[in-house]
Amino acid sequence: MLYDCDNRRIFSADIPFYRERAKKSGGHVLELACGTGRITIPLAEAGINIQGLDYSESMLEVLEEKVRKQPQIIRSYLRFVHGDMRDFALPDTFKLIFIAFRSFQSLKTDEEAQKCLACVHKHMEDDGEFMINVFKPLKEMGDWWVNHQEQLDFQSTLETGEKVTRHSIRRAIDTERRLLYTDYIYRIYHHDGSVEALKDRIRLRYFYGDDLRGLLQNAGFKIAEEYGWYDGTPVDEGSEFIFVCQKA
Repeated sequence: MLYDCDNRRIFSADIPFYRERAKKSGGHVLELACGTGRITIPLAEAGINIQGLDYSESMLEVLEEKVRKQPQIIRSYLRFVHGDMRDFALPDTFKLIFIAFRSFQSLKTDEEAQKCLACVHKHMEDDGEFMINVFKPLKEMGDWWVNHQEQLDFQSTLETGEKVTRHSIRRAIDTERRLLYTDYIYRIYHHDGSVEALKDRIRLRYFYGDDLRGLLQNAGFKIAEEYGWYDGTPVDEGSEFIFVCQKA
């Protein structure tokens, strides 16, 4: 899957962060919107009992194929299930639950976000932790964000040795509902000289700090730690919102 070709620093810098927090938790871990296992599999490789949940069947198929190639000992630490993070009911509770890398921003309203957080609260052990990450707007969002020119996001190489690039077009913004509409264009440069273009259209909701803090507090959480990057950079200095929460 082309999603896994992203070689930007932000696509790997969070893995050690979640791995260390999961080890520290000492219990079962749940990753919501686990996708193709970018974080799930490294945590299982570290001997952490982790369950992943994702709404995309196609991403879970990629994850299943990856897991099939893992040794039995690693497979024994990992489970995954098809589900909706806005409405899920699992038989277990968890010491650590996390939603990484923009996934929470796929929820388009406060109502959807609150449903998700209510499910998290229900599945979290009383002394557990919940971690959530969204990108931080560096200034007031507005029409300035829109850019119909292609911008190169990354260039990478497939397992076949073929080059792949991804460009993005910032198509539209809805500041009332805080929604960003972006087109992604992937181009695969085949060995025979042909170029294959694939397009994907996404919608993400952006959050200012107090927006997210309010949602978390209304859902019964208290924020224990706030970071701006995965190395512990203070939240007011980094480019991310990374909140570590406990039950209030």
